[in-house]
Amino acid sequence: MPMRMAVVLFPRFELLDVAAPGELLGCMSDVIELTYCAQQAGPVSSSALGVTGPSMVATGQLAEGGLIRSDEETWKPDAILVPGGMGVRTEVHNTWLLDWLRTAAANCKVVLTVCTGSWLLGSSGALDGIPATSNKAALRQGLPQKAAPEVLWQLEARWVEHEIERNGQRTLILTSSGVSAGGDAALALASHLAGREKAREVAYRAEWTWQEDPGVDPFAKEYQLEPPQTAVYIIQQCFDPKWGQSNIVQRLLPQGSGPQFFWSYLW
Repeated sequence: MPMRMAVVLFPRFELLDVAAPGELLGCMSDVIELTYCAQQAGPVSSSALGVTGPSMVATGQLAEGGLIRSDEETWKPDAILVPGGMGVRTEVHNTWLLDWLRTAAANCKVVLTVCTGSWLLGSSGALDGIPATSNKAALRQGLPQKAAPEVLWQLEARWVEHEIERNGQRTLILTSSGVSAGGDAALALASHLAGREKAREVAYRAEWTWQEDPGVDPFAKEYQLEPPQTAVYIIQQCFDPKWGQSNIVQRLLPQGSGPQFFWSYLW
């Protein structure tokens, strides 16, 4: 039986966050079966780098208890995919959706987030104590860190993998960086499910240049998110007399960011 994954849609989800994993995983129908879901079944509008994108049709409806209702059947997903997008800024206040995400994530074998989808899932508490990454622009502004301070946010990562065991069940959690990184994380999941050669075959068929190393993240430097090497480095810099005390924190942090970056560097 293929793994059943619920792809969670909400108004103004990011189009590529869904479309890239949807194609790369969706072509492996013998391994994983995708169902596109929303609070209400039907067309759901997307965003495309901030502008209005095409709608996608949700054939499944999110149901109480982290369940899915589709084709007159109610079922528990084995996996969920949570995209990001402009709509995240609204959905972080959607208590019903946050409760659904928290419950579903706690009972899934696989959790995959793309871009600011980790900000949304993190706001539910489902990622507390877990290493995760997110969209670089959002991290630079400190938005995921503020919404979900208990998450162990990784500033430099193409995607982050972490496995936990709860109630005798192992759950693989993959959180990707911005937009296109979701395709790389989806191929990483394909590798877990069907082997690396199968994942490479899918990438080849799609003419996708798969970055197989999750630690290779050129955009961290572009967004000035590379952390200093160690906490000791920061402390040494704080006491370096040539910088003075008035501007040390500002010098160490990306321009325009908040003090939460200082603590994320330390941890």
